[in-house]
Amino acid sequence: MPSKVTKSQAELYQVRSGQGSLAWGDITLICGPHSVSVMARSDYGSFDHHWSHCGGEPKGFLCGLDFQYTMKKLTNGKLYVPYPEGYEKEIKESIIDSRKADGLTRDQARTAWDEMLSIHDEYNGGDLFFQALYEHEFFDKVFVDCEGMPSAKKPCGRAVDFYNDVWTPFIAELKKEAA
Repeated sequence: MPSKVTKSQAELYQVRSGQGSLAWGDITLICGPHSVSVMARSDYGSFDHHWSHCGGEPKGFLCGLDFQYTMKKLTNGKLYVPYPEGYEKEIKESIIDSRKADGLTRDQARTAWDEMLSIHDEYNGGDLFFQALYEHEFFDKVFVDCEGMPSAKKPCGRAVDFYNDVWTPFIAELKKEAA
């Protein structure tokens, strides 16, 4: 039996920024009665997602989404990236927690703090950083297991820029259409 091919219309929104920014994005929408596919190409990369059940009019649905939900979907769950600058704070909190729980003596806490900061300064994230922490003599007392190791994350910069420079003006245009 041959494959069935149908033809339908898609809408292309071209976002070109002004005011000193050179950001651009092409956002294609394929809307069904209660579904929407978004495919975006931009100078920040490609972003896409298909909502099979958006619970109402698709463009209105898109207008009601927040940054977190939108970009988590459009980045296929890869919105957050490691944030090594936040590891120092997490190490400090883990040492303080261990000290409060009597897992470390005062001198051990001081040693752990000095040595783990040194490891952080030397490796600043990455596999060697985590390996050095794992091999530290107070690893078990500070982190308990690998789940307790530093894991600070922040939103991917290109996703934030796409949202601010391309997605936000696109949504403003959808709102104007609806008015």
